[in-house]
Amino acid sequence: MKVIIIGLGQTGILLAQRTAAERHDTVVVDCDREKVEAVTNLYSVSGVCGSGASRAVLLQAGADMADVIIAVSPVDEINLMACMVAKNCGTRYAVARIHRPELSGDSDYFAREFQIDYVVNPKLDTALEMHRQIGMQGKVKADAYFSDAATIIRARMDENIIQGGSMSLRDMKSFFGTDMLAVTVTRGEKLYVPDGNFMVQPGDVAGIIAADTVIPQIVTKLGLVHKPAKKVVLVGGGTVAYYLGKMLLDDRKKVAILEKDRTRCQELTQLLPEAEISLANGVDADVLLDEGLKKADVCVSLTGSDDANLAVSLFAWSCGVESVITRVNSTAYEKLLNSVNMDITISPAVISADRIMGFVRNVTVYNEKGNDIQCLYQLAGGMAEAVEFIAYDSCRKLGLAFKHPEFRLKKDILVAMIIRREQVLIPDGNSCIRSGDRVVVVSRKGHGLNTLDDIFQ
Repeated sequence: MKVIIIGLGQTGILLAQRTAAERHDTVVVDCDREKVEAVTNLYSVSGVCGSGASRAVLLQAGADMADVIIAVSPVDEINLMACMVAKNCGTRYAVARIHRPELSGDSDYFAREFQIDYVVNPKLDTALEMHRQIGMQGKVKADAYFSDAATIIRARMDENIIQGGSMSLRDMKSFFGTDMLAVTVTRGEKLYVPDGNFMVQPGDVAGIIAADTVIPQIVTKLGLVHKPAKKVVLVGGGTVAYYLGKMLLDDRKKVAILEKDRTRCQELTQLLPEAEISLANGVDADVLLDEGLKKADVCVSLTGSDDANLAVSLFAWSCGVESVITRVNSTAYEKLLNSVNMDITISPAVISADRIMGFVRNVTVYNEKGNDIQCLYQLAGGMAEAVEFIAYDSCRKLGLAFKHPEFRLKKDILVAMIIRREQVLIPDGNSCIRSGDRVVVVSRKGHGLNTLDDIFQ
């Protein structure tokens, strides 16, 4: 497919990397010539320097023959205009990123008027992701969610769990006492998509999939106290803080927001009257202590600066806050925080890129019955991915037991879960896929799965 990417911020660069890796004919567009040259030198993509809202620039990028335009510039109006102009030039599909609440709140209208097929709102998506993480404490992170029924969590397997030097996947299931499956194991810098013979060792980081109803039991068996958070401190009062604060207040949690801008504090006081809004510099350790950080169950650092968020999270971690959530824009910071076992990092760029790549995969092989891919997530630092598919009548292996000799998967691909109506099933040899099932597949990076049939040999 021919893909045009407008804007080379963190999201645009991630999309350039991932579309190139999946062998799409990608053209990047940005007003900054140095950025264009840097990205075209790094990845197998072409580049055009100029405004994404310019018809001449879009035609130079090939909008008259493009399959998808992805507009992720920092300016919402440019993204809207780029989509409309590209569609008028002949581009088949348009994706726009919209930041501002006054625009994203009416996204259906703008989608119609500007001919946009898919809209991503990174600030709302980031808040939703953080809200899902609030119940996770200690060194556990929820990495992926499927049909409001199942979750993949990431946890380090220490010697209290892995006794005797190693543990089989069967023994791990017995240890947790519930239906679960290890779908990825990271050992140092190496990723494994484990099969039935794999042995987990102390220090391994496992991605575990299970029904949402048993996640608390698994967290407890990991030696962590799973209890509802009562007080949440948000450092930074931007749009993400507003969205997240509203969700937490709806959950009847106590919310404190620290914001250094007086005008924004006044706005938040009107928008979130039940929250405790403080005019304060949350990067100051004394201020954080005065605001009761040590009594908080969760600290979320949400400022616009990665440096500030890193400092706040490190301090909260040192104060013994049970759950620390850090917003990061730079992937380098995310790796740094993970290397020191910081609890949870959230990257708006990665969230947006995952959603957009799910859309791109769907339009690559559009199915008239609907979209095969329901959601797509990066796992294990981008070394693997989890995809939720819908099984249609056209799927080649419907009704065939997993143990059947003709049910053969490609290397490093795992059918992790089947969601069938109200049932959440960890598959075994007797399982089969039926029409209408939602099938969660985990694979090593590079397979580029577009349909459920792509998993088979």
